[in-house]
Amino acid sequence: MSKIYAVEYHYVTDKDEEMAAVRPSHRAFNGRLADEGRLLAAGPYVGTHDALIVVRAEDEAGALALLEDDPFQQAGFISERIPREWNPVIGVLA
Repeated sequence: MSKIYAVEYHYVTDKDEEMAAVRPSHRAFNGRLADEGRLLAAGPYVGTHDALIVVRAEDEAGALALLEDDPFQQAGFISERIPREWNPVIGVLA
């Protein structure tokens, strides 16, 4: 049975222009995962170089593997990914 994982992305801070060029591919990648039902939500934290990606996976390693082909990851724009199993008890994801 799959679980829900919140994966926090910490982006490098000196590549904003390069990231802007890759962002459409990054969003298309996330969109495909969402269409498949494996990505539940994604977006940046306002005013930071961080983002949150919420996915369905069997385990922590699976959550990271699911996101390995993210164009931002492939281009080296993500300095750290922190996966945490999340247990929503109220709301549409509960």
